This record gives sequence, structure tokens and C-alpha cells, in this order.
Amino acid sequence: MFKRFILCLCFLVYANTLPAFCDSAPITESEANEVEKFFDSYVDSANNYKDDLVSHYTDDAKIVRVVIKPDGTKQPVTIPMPRYINELKKGKITAKLVKYKNTYTNKKYEKMSDSEFKINAKRFPFKDKTGLKAEFIVIKTPNGFKIKEEKMETNVQRFLSEK
Repeated sequence: MFKRFILCLCFLVYANTLPAFCDSAPITESEANEVEKFFDSYVDSANNYKDDLVSHYTDDAKIVRVVIKPDGTKQPVTIPMPRYINELKKGKITAKLVKYKNTYTNKKYEKMSDSEFKINAKRFPFKDKTGLKAEFIVIKTPNGFKIKEEKMETNVQRFLSEK
């Protein structure tokens, strides 16, 4: 009985030191640099109101805003890509006037498959001092990286009424 316990304990310790079979392979330095370069390009386009911002997304990208309600609860709201593009175009002039920018810190890059990567970061929107979670799933396409999914926390409550 004791031997079986020790064997089980050894197996558990050993098994937890190995990556699980379903986990992705570690991201290489080269891949992390490629993903980071793409992400920096995306942030530059967004913060400088460039027309090429939309080209950073797949045509069917999933855009999710996780609205943090005043009581602290969170509600995800999915925004269809055509509406998102329209909102980007409409909001561009005002954003430029007030010099709205997002700053991203604590960026982490993770390889999900040979052509898919996850970016996690803390986003500091215009005049925000606390930061909010942001997550991007990017895929490698023949035309370079594209954002397949963008998920950001927000305090903007209007997203709840604009489903």
C-alpha cells in the first residue's frame, strides 16, 4: 500500500513538471518578436488614427467588450465586425481631437498553434490610471498577422445598450 502511494506521488510530481499533451509548444524568441512587431504596428495605427487600422483584423474578427458595471460585475458584449468598423470611422475625428490613446503594459505572448498566438496585456485607455485586461488572438496569414479576436475590459456602459 505504501509503495503504491509513493509511486502515485512520484507520478503526480513528474507529470506536473511536463507540459500536457494538449498544451501548445512554447513560443520561440523569433515568434514572440514577430507577434510583438505586429502588435506594436496595430497600437501605432490605433493611437495615430491611421486608415490601415482595419487591415490589422480578419474580415470576421470577433470583437468583445467586457463591460465592468458600476457594481463590479462584468458582462461581455460582442460587436459585429461591420459595426466595429463603422464605429472606428465615426469615432476617429473625436478621438483625434482629444488625443485618445491606449497604452499597453505587461504584454505576454503565447503560442496556441503553429499559426495562432495569444497576446495578453494590461490596457490603459485615455486618462485611466488603473488599467484593464486586454486579450488578442492573432493568426498568421499569407498577408501577415491578423487579429482574429479582440477582447477588452471597459467601463463604458453604452456598450450594454447597443447590442
